[in-house]
Amino acid sequence: MIRLGTVLALYLFNFPFADSLFVVGLTLPLFAIVIVGLWRLRSRDFQIGDIFWFCLFIYFVISPLQRIHGDRIGGATAITAYTYDPAEYALAMLVVVVFVFPFLFVSMQSDEKPVETDVRPGISFILFLNVVAFILFAMSEGGFGRLLSSRLEQDGSQPFIASMLFLAVQSASACMVAAYCRLSPRRLTAVLMLLLVLVLLAVARNPFNAPRFVLLAVWGPVFLALAGGKLSAAKFYLCCLLALTVLFPILNTTTRSGLEGLQDLSQVSVVGNFFDIPSVDVFDMAVHSVRYMSTHDLMWGEKLTAVVLFFVPRAVWPGKPIVGGLDIGNDLFAAGMYGTPNLSLFLGCDFYMDFGFVGVVLGGFACAFLLGAMIRFNQDRFFGVRVLQFFIAASLPILLRGPVGAVLPLFVCQLFVAKLLSVSLGRFVQPSAQLAAVRDWRR
Repeated sequence: MIRLGTVLALYLFNFPFADSLFVVGLTLPLFAIVIVGLWRLRSRDFQIGDIFWFCLFIYFVISPLQRIHGDRIGGATAITAYTYDPAEYALAMLVVVVFVFPFLFVSMQSDEKPVETDVRPGISFILFLNVVAFILFAMSEGGFGRLLSSRLEQDGSQPFIASMLFLAVQSASACMVAAYCRLSPRRLTAVLMLLLVLVLLAVARNPFNAPRFVLLAVWGPVFLALAGGKLSAAKFYLCCLLALTVLFPILNTTTRSGLEGLQDLSQVSVVGNFFDIPSVDVFDMAVHSVRYMSTHDLMWGEKLTAVVLFFVPRAVWPGKPIVGGLDIGNDLFAAGMYGTPNLSLFLGCDFYMDFGFVGVVLGGFACAFLLGAMIRFNQDRFFGVRVLQFFIAASLPILLRGPVGAVLPLFVCQLFVAKLLSVSLGRFVQPSAQLAAVRDWRR
């Protein structure tokens, strides 16, 4: 009930401020899909489906209500050089609806059945792995000097290609230490270990040297592990509202300006952000992708090649295609609408740019199948928690926002590392009955 109540309340709060009935009607199909998707989630606890459907709700329902003003889109304070007609708005929303519809048939909640075994490797090995991964990550980023500087102060040189792999090892091992801390009877030792890995993770990725999506991807799983994977749906939606109106606007400043950005925090308006959520431009980009493709031929797989072959460095393949987000971003950057061409782009728009609506239909079903498979086959537990599912949940907001090709490396590396550890350390298992005894002993 809390799920449906939250989205209905947000919709009703924003409904009176919609620019026209056309905008309201534009959002209704996806709003209905979101309602059905959330209704299918029966657990009282936070599920992957919560973050999937809520992100779509914010990106493609609330954002259009707030940001469309006549023939312009971009919020009340946007500087735009383009005007759009209703057909372009409708076509962009149709791309989203057609792509998202197959996800209604995907079960986006964890299997509640108890598992017979649980991977419990030696914590000393996991701690050693964490420290080594941190050192290698720091070296791959150009040393501690570059790592401790803000994003604006960092040089533009590309980090070592394995940098994301080292960060994935560090984040996965930190997540396991957090899970171990909840179960260990040696509380002082466990807390000291946890403090060590948290300090190292804070040095590696913090609000002053990393983008918001990286912070969410590496810190989100750790917080979920500390909670034992049991976060009530009510707390999740409360956290989402606070993140949208308070945390993300703050991070938007600090991750770009470093410590100097703290001087601008007084300008953050919680009430203003509630009715004009900042930095949610996914639908804007979808609309402009429709405009872009009205003057360009289909790309015939070029954009999807850039997404799938993200791991191939341009030093090896100088002619590798760029992701669709950069095509749209370069267009808007050249028009003076944005300060960077590195902008978001919904994955469905990549399929649209490559193969038109045929690509959107087939791509929607393919991606829905892939997400369902990832959820089903990543139920592995470490110290009683499903670490791999935490990585999926923490990366979904940026995977839905896009551009996917730019954010896949860390996500894929995290899943790969966690799965590799699960398989290689699978001999260190403990029956679930013994795990229950440990929990009872702690109580």
